[in-house]
Amino acid sequence: MERNLVSDNIHLSTKFIILVTTVIVVAVSIYLAWSLHIQRAATEDKVLSAARTLSIEMTAAWDYINDSQMAINYNYDGSYDFKGIYCSIAGKDIAQRFTKQSEGYVIRYARENPRSGTDEPDEFERKALRLFSTGKARELYGIEEYKGEMVFRYTSAIEIRYNCLSCHGEPAGEKDEAGFLKEGMKFGDIAGTASIIIPLDLYEKEAQTRTFQTIEFFLALLFVVIAVIRFALRKWVTEPLTQANLELQDENEAKTNFLTIMSHELRTPLSSIIAFTDIWEKSFNEKSEDEQRLVHEIKENSRALLNMVNNTIDVARLEAGRFEIAYDEVDIVDVVSSVVSVADPIAIKHGISLEKRISPDTPIIISDWEALRKIVMNLVSNALKFTGTGGKIDIEVSYLSDIERVVIKVADTGTGIPEKDREKIFDRFTQSAQQGDARANGSGLGLFLVKTLTKKLGGEIRVETAVKKGSVFSVYIPTNSLSK
Repeated sequence: MERNLVSDNIHLSTKFIILVTTVIVVAVSIYLAWSLHIQRAATEDKVLSAARTLSIEMTAAWDYINDSQMAINYNYDGSYDFKGIYCSIAGKDIAQRFTKQSEGYVIRYARENPRSGTDEPDEFERKALRLFSTGKARELYGIEEYKGEMVFRYTSAIEIRYNCLSCHGEPAGEKDEAGFLKEGMKFGDIAGTASIIIPLDLYEKEAQTRTFQTIEFFLALLFVVIAVIRFALRKWVTEPLTQANLELQDENEAKTNFLTIMSHELRTPLSSIIAFTDIWEKSFNEKSEDEQRLVHEIKENSRALLNMVNNTIDVARLEAGRFEIAYDEVDIVDVVSSVVSVADPIAIKHGISLEKRISPDTPIIISDWEALRKIVMNLVSNALKFTGTGGKIDIEVSYLSDIERVVIKVADTGTGIPEKDREKIFDRFTQSAQQGDARANGSGLGLFLVKTLTKKLGGEIRVETAVKKGSVFSVYIPTNSLSK
């Protein structure tokens, strides 16, 4: 018994571990997906912030050169001397220097109808220029593929300012100081776009590292919590329940032993009483009618009581796990004949017709002869209890070859079973409220024993009944219970 409880505890622990593991896997999967989504959004925000900062710095350098044109192009004596240094040249030079010294960064300037071939916009930059020209936005960004790699692209609008008009203003077609033709632009027009390309590798690696560190911490915390919960369950739940189960099993075993001992003690004198009545009936002494009636009553009631005692012992053995099935070749004809030989005298006495019909194609089956006898005996005894004088009980055996089942049907014309009782008639210590006569009294274990034994033999039982019309109990037994 203790070994079974230990085994149950191990099984329970295994179930708990599997459940917890499943919960952990699901939780980590959900958390990982959510964390990756959050980290990707955070990475994009971080890269966007870096791109905006870099754009502001490049614009500041551009504006500084633009604002310093007077100091650059005029000598100390006040004469104008164009040095060839202006905002576009300075901005591109700074961008090239930054690009060479950075890890994969690219900073460039692009515009429609560029003065230089290096300023030719690509598709993303053209999209940005079209957007800027509408006046709805002054920046465009997103994750795009660039030269076979996924990168973060950021573009910001470059507007024409007052200092830009000397090179890009009016009149259109006139050459500026650098020798390029002016475009005739006005203040506030879009001159082009500053384009920044940032590789995502470093940012994604950093995000992944943070994600896995968070998951490691989450798992460590989760396992600590599980360990604490498991310890608490074992200490405050499992161990007290195990102790309580041991005590309950000890109590149940004591009750079972007491019931078995008392049942055996009852069975011995009952068997003796039945034997003595048989001897008395077979004796040649002259007997009065009252004596014969009294002895018959003693014998019939002793048999009924012995049947209840036997059922009680069988139920106790089943619940204690001590009822062993003895498989052998069984002829159903012998089983039914054995039951009829005992039940027929009782049926005749109470004016009940008892008939048996066995299909000739019924095969020899592999089952337990005694278990089948108990099943049929209890069904017939139950039918006798609830069938009145003039009633009929049929025992029919047939073979269903398609499902390899032998069907034993016990049909009666008795009181039937009310609908409210049909679901509980196979419970222990339960009887239908529809009574026949005094013979209907019993232990309430017969049908419980029938269902339990049928299940142990790999079969099933079905009931068809109607109040005041009778009942049909059908037991389906496999032809080879060993294979079920």
